[in-house]
Amino acid sequence: MRSRAERMSLVRAGLLVGLVGGLGALPIGCSDDAGLDAAGFDGGNGGVGGVATGPCETGDSRKCGIKLAQHDDIVTCYVGTQSCTAGKWGECTDGSQITKSVAAPPGIGPGSGSMNFLGNCANNPCDPYCQNYNNDAGYSADGGSPIYTWQGGQISGLPNGLKNKGLIEPCTDGADCQFNTYCWHPKTNAACGHSKCVAGAKLPWDCDKCVKQICKGNQTCCIYPDTAARGGSCAHSICQAGGVGSELAKGCDSAGEDCVQQICDKGGAFADCCKNNKAWTAACVAEVSATCGLNCAQIDTAVGSWTAACAGSVATACDAVCDTVPPITEEGKCKEWIPGETDPSCAGVDLTVDVPCSNNIPVCNHGTVAAPAGIRLVHYPANSNQYPKCDPSQTHPNMYECFTTQPIPPGECTTALQYWDGAAWKSGCDQLVGNREIMINPQTQSGKTTPGGYAGYVNECSCKDNWSLYSGGTCGLPVCGGDTQIATFKKINYYVMFDRSGSMEDNGLWAPAVAGMTAFYGLAANAGLGIAQEFYPMLGPGGAYGDGCAAGNCNAPPCGNPMIPLGLLTAAAAPTDTHEKALIDSFALTFPSSVPAGIKGSGYGTPTHPALDGALQWATAQTILKPTEQFDVILITDGAPVNCDTSTAGVVALASAAFNTTGIRTYTIGLPGASTAYLNAIAAAGGTGTSITVAFATMAADIQAALLAISGNGVTCASDLPSTSLFDIGNVTVKYTPSSGPAVNLPKRADLAACNGNVNAGWYYDNNAAPTKLLLCPKSCITAQNDAGSKIDIALGCPTGAGPVTVTLDHQGQCPPGSKPVWNFFSYDTTTPNTSTVTFRVRTADTQAGLSSAGWHNLAVAQSVPTDTQVCPLTGPAPCPIDAFAALGFPDQKRAWAQLEMALVPGGGGIPTVNTFNLTYSCPPSE
Repeated sequence: MRSRAERMSLVRAGLLVGLVGGLGALPIGCSDDAGLDAAGFDGGNGGVGGVATGPCETGDSRKCGIKLAQHDDIVTCYVGTQSCTAGKWGECTDGSQITKSVAAPPGIGPGSGSMNFLGNCANNPCDPYCQNYNNDAGYSADGGSPIYTWQGGQISGLPNGLKNKGLIEPCTDGADCQFNTYCWHPKTNAACGHSKCVAGAKLPWDCDKCVKQICKGNQTCCIYPDTAARGGSCAHSICQAGGVGSELAKGCDSAGEDCVQQICDKGGAFADCCKNNKAWTAACVAEVSATCGLNCAQIDTAVGSWTAACAGSVATACDAVCDTVPPITEEGKCKEWIPGETDPSCAGVDLTVDVPCSNNIPVCNHGTVAAPAGIRLVHYPANSNQYPKCDPSQTHPNMYECFTTQPIPPGECTTALQYWDGAAWKSGCDQLVGNREIMINPQTQSGKTTPGGYAGYVNECSCKDNWSLYSGGTCGLPVCGGDTQIATFKKINYYVMFDRSGSMEDNGLWAPAVAGMTAFYGLAANAGLGIAQEFYPMLGPGGAYGDGCAAGNCNAPPCGNPMIPLGLLTAAAAPTDTHEKALIDSFALTFPSSVPAGIKGSGYGTPTHPALDGALQWATAQTILKPTEQFDVILITDGAPVNCDTSTAGVVALASAAFNTTGIRTYTIGLPGASTAYLNAIAAAGGTGTSITVAFATMAADIQAALLAISGNGVTCASDLPSTSLFDIGNVTVKYTPSSGPAVNLPKRADLAACNGNVNAGWYYDNNAAPTKLLLCPKSCITAQNDAGSKIDIALGCPTGAGPVTVTLDHQGQCPPGSKPVWNFFSYDTTTPNTSTVTFRVRTADTQAGLSSAGWHNLAVAQSVPTDTQVCPLTGPAPCPIDAFAALGFPDQKRAWAQLEMALVPGGGGIPTVNTFNLTYSCPPSE
């Protein structure tokens, strides 16, 4: 028989192997034939939790067991014998370590009961000493403190010079938008011919910088500017070899990649590619790919177009967000990232630098994956010639660097930075004085001292928006509207050109089209909108019905004299709103087959070219007279043009000239029978992307929706709101600043009805429970639109009543005399929406007072992304339950008191909750 010391040594070894070493070295197939009593550890008198302490009959014995580990349905046990001596049960001795295959025992899992409830592990297959603390926690990070606590500046507080440098609007590319912003609905340069956000004909290679980047990656999207026919001055294609005299002039394709220059500057035989009376040989052509990275098979083919894939590359190559809902708009606005907001198209890290302030630099991550700690940040003096490169110089004499010290969850920022002063790491970022240009995550490294574990450059979705500019400034908590949203009001007016050709009556289109337009004009939310309305074709003697926009004479000026002159809609209904009444009454006067007094002739023929020409002439003249207002044209038609100039090129030229010269936009609405290709071409040239098509069965509703979509692009009395999880709908401030005079805060109204028509100033939500838009009351809208240069500031507060919460709970391992606690396993059930987390730690001590000075041991992090670890049950699978014995290590795994810490941190607007947790321990006999 073994000695007592030998027997206890075996117990200790078994615990350490079973819990720390796991099952890797254990025989899986073994089992204890006799097994353990399923119940029978009743504890006797004085027992705690099933530990037999007496009384008992001297000489009796019973089996005993200690659970060492459980992984899925494999349990490791120490099985021995407990003997009764002098009327008391003794130690569990003379045993061995075994493994058992068991079904998941019923009842094992998150416990129930009040906090700190102590109960048996009654279904433990081998450990009669098992105890646990079951806790129906119900803890939530609803602690009343701010979710986002980093400090930064505000764009509105920047000097104009820095603001204009970091925010180039209208933006064409992501690099135009720094300061933690992104390019929303990027502008396409007029030289491109159509919006880069929609499919169409090939685009010129150099028409704007975003297009050029896409062209380099896929030459089938674009026209390479080498020959004169393609926009260059080369004598022939760079992909065409020839004999003596076929040399090309350096710079002949400079609007493209300047490939000829690159090849000829290689020297040697390649210099002959550009020398007089030499040849652009096959070797020169081969360098088009080798030196310039271009594909001749794509450059020289007539096949190809600006496909949907080319348009989709605006997001990936240019880091910009296109409008995808007709009518396509190109505001080119630098929109700020809202705290908690992420880019769903980025399946990784995406770093930015928000507005710095007083030595604070907020580094942000708007990818969907957490950014690691230790990301490198560099900064340069103003006008360093490095901004806004993705790979700025690392040898600049006045470049300084620092490193983030914390991971950055998706949608959040950190200002925790450190720098090396030559002897030690210090908090902050060195030499941040004066005007500085700041970049996060440069691709090339400097070779200077880096923190321990530094991994170098971090791959991210885009480096275009990684810059910010520093000039001091006041620090404050982030605003969940990004920054103050500023809308400078510009009165919006539309010239509606409505087709009244005979097919509108013959095909049953007139009545539903009129119904849709009538419903739109009657919306109180359109108060302040300017509308002029004309019909075509229409013969007329002039006067109240216009000069006539006739089918036969092809004259544009009469089409520019609207039947219903420009007027403003109000919140009142017709007939109180006299302009609304005039617009609606005009439909009855212009029914296609009618010849009412004052209007001669029928509505046959579709002279679209003069109709659009006249409308654009009217808008141009109005723009010259009232440059502070916006004048656009809406063309509504059911068919292809008949009479006059019927070519697509003709109307495209009209729309393009108006848009590129004066910014007048042309919208098109295609009724059943219209040529979609024809109207799409007009819309693209007129800056609105594509035509809006309506269906016959739902025409009235579709036309109303189309007009709402169009007016929503121009009327600035409504502001789109982010997800309600990203801001506090009860903490919004709207301030009106007139062009002269003091600013005033506008009151919140319950709804449009509370605005009382044109009586009450203020603003309201479209839906008080789940708002998607913030709208001005008609009175405030009209006031602002009639005051050119006035503006509305909308500040969205961060979600309140929620913030990081840390909960600590003390547990005492209560064991009978002759035994002491051994902490075993930890399980939990949490809910962590969005990027919120719960971090669990534990520490132990021999006394409760000693807990405060003990060291912490990490147990687990509960999260939903990128890996879902919200629930970790006692029943597995691995790595659950958490092996607290291994996490604590010796001697902390055998101390009487344990303190559990739960740190609940909101993220992305999500509030984490701990539903239940379970901490188990055993009470094996002590030496």
